[in-house]
Amino acid sequence: MKILLVHIGPIFKYPPALTVLQYLNDLGIETILCTTDIDSQTAELCAKRGVKVKNIVANYERTISPFLKLFRLIKIKKALWKEIDNIYDSETSIWVFSDLALKHLGKRLLKKRFILHMFELNEKTLYYRKLPLLALNTALYAKKAVCVIQAEYNRAHISKAWWDLEKLPYILPNKPYSNNEIKKYSHISNQKASIIINKLKGKKIILYQGILSPERPLDVFIKAVNKLGEDYAFVVMSGGENIYKDIGSENFYFIPYIANPYHLEVTSHAYIGVLTYVPTNNEFSMLNALYCAPNKLYEYSKFGIPMIGNDVPGLSYAFNTSGCGVCFETFEESNVISAIKAVEKNYDFMAAKSKEFYNKVDIKGTIKEIVDSIDC
Repeated sequence: MKILLVHIGPIFKYPPALTVLQYLNDLGIETILCTTDIDSQTAELCAKRGVKVKNIVANYERTISPFLKLFRLIKIKKALWKEIDNIYDSETSIWVFSDLALKHLGKRLLKKRFILHMFELNEKTLYYRKLPLLALNTALYAKKAVCVIQAEYNRAHISKAWWDLEKLPYILPNKPYSNNEIKKYSHISNQKASIIINKLKGKKIILYQGILSPERPLDVFIKAVNKLGEDYAFVVMSGGENIYKDIGSENFYFIPYIANPYHLEVTSHAYIGVLTYVPTNNEFSMLNALYCAPNKLYEYSKFGIPMIGNDVPGLSYAFNTSGCGVCFETFEESNVISAIKAVEKNYDFMAAKSKEFYNKVDIKGTIKEIVDSIDC
């Protein structure tokens, strides 16, 4: 068996793709990565593991006009199929990472054996968000795929209904590949981050890590933690611009992007982890934020860190069934403070439940099940 992974964009920004790559390799399966953007760290990882890489230089994240985007898509599509045609044989399955790879592969994919692994929840695959009529029929591809993968239970059922699938998609949570070298209260390699965290010794660090966007508001959290006083600190770790620099909080700190997995060295020092999701009008379904499937759930729980977040099904289901976190109904400072206090009241219990939540998810086992199902 041979698995050809197809990914569009900088792969280091997509932990689920790197997780699949590493576990396939651990299972002894011949794995080839075809991507448009590979960083030196991922290239080194692949070289050490003997994973072949086909890198198509495309600068996918560069902002360009809709016309040039269409031209770029056609160019990438042509380059992808040139590589695939040289690799694909009767023993090959193409592992398609997300709607991005799907729309770049197009109809030729329907004649191949492929796995459709969706990262976000959307009924149709849009070529361009501002032209919703220009869309790819995802249902057609989902029905032709040897299997479909979603990251969360509700997403699996929603997509099964949307696409009229006979079988429920596999549920592969966004739990990153296990790095056992990073322990609780780990040494921090990044100098800037180390200075900040050392400065906060003795304080209760309330941490948010991830992208900054309207879908993930943090202002209420920052203001609430500021009201709690000098025993607390709110830390944001993100590759985005510090949009909260003028918020006026005395205990707010910002740590710029740190490469995976070294950002987890910072995570290991958190007292409580923050998750926040609000449905917004973007290229994905409004349900995408409601039934969120964040990596952060597992990045926090890896270290037994309890969590707080707003009440959306994706978070409340995880918190209520595991006991690892607390949700609040509305974005008010008093509600955030109440959630933090609720965690503190039962901290040891919730910390243990957080670790239990992490340990229950067997990503390698699920990937083996998926591979076994297509190798027949």
